[in-house]
Amino acid sequence: MSTSQLEISAPVSANTQAILLLTAPLIVGRGENSRELLTLSEYGRLARFLYSKDCQPADLVAVGGNELVLDLGQVVNSDRLKRLVARGFLLSQAIERWRARAIWVVSRADEGYPARLKDRLKDMAPPVLYGCGDPTILNNGGLAVVGSRHADATVLESATAIGELAARAQRTIISGGARGVDQAAMSGVLEAGGNAAGVLADSLERSALNRDHRNYLRDGRLVLLSPYDPQAGFNIGNAMQRNKLIYALADAALVVQSDYGKGGTWAGAIEQLDKLRLVPVYTLPHSQQDAAFESLNKKGALTWPNPTTPDDFREALAARIRSTDTEQLSFSPDNGNQSDKQKLLDTSSEADSSSIPLAEQLFDRVRTMLERLDEPKTDREIANELDVTLGQAKKWLKRLVKEGTLEKLSKPIRYRSRRSSKLFKDS
Repeated sequence: MSTSQLEISAPVSANTQAILLLTAPLIVGRGENSRELLTLSEYGRLARFLYSKDCQPADLVAVGGNELVLDLGQVVNSDRLKRLVARGFLLSQAIERWRARAIWVVSRADEGYPARLKDRLKDMAPPVLYGCGDPTILNNGGLAVVGSRHADATVLESATAIGELAARAQRTIISGGARGVDQAAMSGVLEAGGNAAGVLADSLERSALNRDHRNYLRDGRLVLLSPYDPQAGFNIGNAMQRNKLIYALADAALVVQSDYGKGGTWAGAIEQLDKLRLVPVYTLPHSQQDAAFESLNKKGALTWPNPTTPDDFREALAARIRSTDTEQLSFSPDNGNQSDKQKLLDTSSEADSSSIPLAEQLFDRVRTMLERLDEPKTDREIANELDVTLGQAKKWLKRLVKEGTLEKLSKPIRYRSRRSSKLFKDS
């Protein structure tokens, strides 16, 4: 049984059911008033209040939950909460429908919620996510590929080739699943035997049933994800909002084509460069006079180095966010003059200019280093080499195993890179 099948067969947790009642439209109930639902900011305030009371969302629907609902009136209108919590029958219908279509659902209260979204987006992370396919792919990082729906053949060929190289480099392509550049990159990686994650703004249910997706979903190489109800139709606002999820799941992003000053691709890239600064952003200019890419590069985007080998591709994903000074910084790998420990502890102004938490920057560098483990090592050996406490090393190793970067061996317990493991098996 695959991981995705295990997720599908598991019941929706009590906390997730409560969060669905508070925030989800449950579209099976066509007459529902979506204006009653808690917004992201309202749910955030409610969640913080529950935490302060040492409670959790499931307590709202437990025996005696009415008293808690009244107490929450300080944050959200109690009558409104009562009406939302009373939608139990609609929820049961919705869950039955999702399960019949192999759609899983997780909330921020669940352990299975993608760690990258929770760590990087904090309160901006959607309360609930719906998906189909292997959810562990969402913890693997990779390259976010974004671009226009209306791209010409040359641009689509470039996107497809990038997907094919990602498969050779054993890196995931993360995209929005829209026609054009998104689908070209995802098709490229999937047809070449790699993994893809599609972050959808609408129609997850329809996409999950799509004949073209069926085999990839079944084989555990494609995961489809959406923060919106599986039956929700297209909405421009939703399409804009999901952009941050695409970037947050990745190690780096590539803008293959964009209109200047308009469109979802432009808006997502600008949000990333001006505000969120979660990952390095690359551009793939098609002419030296491309106004959109020239503007994005001035804001801090890097020019795609056009890697041709898997190693070069992986190096591109390990780049850092550059500062937005007037000097264009071209891509370059680590110069080899620093020791691994110096690279790990480097706190240059480029890194400091990012809004990524320092702990996350440090972890990203640990990941890059441990991906190169040529032979299995114990947790104590790794702690000694990194010059950190054993407890800290164990925390990092647990997370790297969970996201699929490292493999944990037994008898004795040791850790090795999954990339090295696969190369050994294929040799």
